[in-house]
Amino acid sequence: MKFPFDPQFPAKSADNQHLHELDKMPVKPIFIMGLHRSGTTFLYDSISKCFPVANLSLYHIFYYHRLMTNHKEGHETRDRETLNRLFKSLDITDRKIDAVEVNDEMVEEYGWMLRNESYHISAHETNKDYLKQICQKLLYVHPGSKAVLLKNPWDTAKASDILKWFPDAKFIYITRDPIYILNSQINAGLDLMTGDQPFQTMLIDEFKAPGGKATMSVVYAAWKLIRGLKQIVGNGIYGFVLNKLVKQTLKSDLAGYYQAIEELPSESVFQLTYGGFNKDPVGKLEAIQKFLDLPFDESPESIKPKPRKGHLADHLKRQEPQLMQTLEKKLGHSAVVES
Repeated sequence: MKFPFDPQFPAKSADNQHLHELDKMPVKPIFIMGLHRSGTTFLYDSISKCFPVANLSLYHIFYYHRLMTNHKEGHETRDRETLNRLFKSLDITDRKIDAVEVNDEMVEEYGWMLRNESYHISAHETNKDYLKQICQKLLYVHPGSKAVLLKNPWDTAKASDILKWFPDAKFIYITRDPIYILNSQINAGLDLMTGDQPFQTMLIDEFKAPGGKATMSVVYAAWKLIRGLKQIVGNGIYGFVLNKLVKQTLKSDLAGYYQAIEELPSESVFQLTYGGFNKDPVGKLEAIQKFLDLPFDESPESIKPKPRKGHLADHLKRQEPQLMQTLEKKLGHSAVVES
């Protein structure tokens, strides 16, 4: 991706001289687990504000290879300001798929980083050591943190593997009514096929791919073509196709969600719903505090419920009974939760 100015993103070797300091640093990760568009960002942001945990922000992603050097030499503010200036120059204000503001402090998914170093956007045998290093670096540059807080929806069904690699890990699972997940994922898909996408391009620009930059050029060309066709034909056809695809994926993802919870030891997992958390964030954060056994950094009273944005389209309201019936058959139990 071409930038209007050089943001001085670091070379991969920038922190090499300091990495030995991470060798004996213990890792106690807390994973927010949930499907895309199920409330993981709100929960992540809330826990990050209230507990002494290190989080993963856009600054950490784009300047990852210089985090330790910046911390030691006092250059973190410089790179944060550069990143915000870059977002502003690219007219990036939010993620487009929602109203979450894009800036250096915005929390993000570690999957983008895993995909830069491996062929997997989820935790895998080939990148588990890199994930460990991410945790250690975040703890290093957040002195005083008791744990590192992470999220990556692509790992929602992989908790049992993650627990083997990180025996002290804790998992907080969040979900919401499936019809609202479906609605939000369709809308997000339509948004990603509309207009220029500089923010998403920044996130995937360094993906490790067979063929390297040549392959990514083909991906960008195809993505541009899809967006161009959508501009001509509108949302109708695209929405219909997305409805079919997302619905099939949702069934599989929810099955993985519930199966993962069943596989975890009870002391390692905490469950809640987006509706329940949004209705009573203070009560839920107090329950999470007991589960994590961490002190509050900030009063949970500072977390306020989010107003619902948008409404279900009529065709989705009509589809809900059939979707729930299908899910119940696939899951072997009801998937109905608070919305």
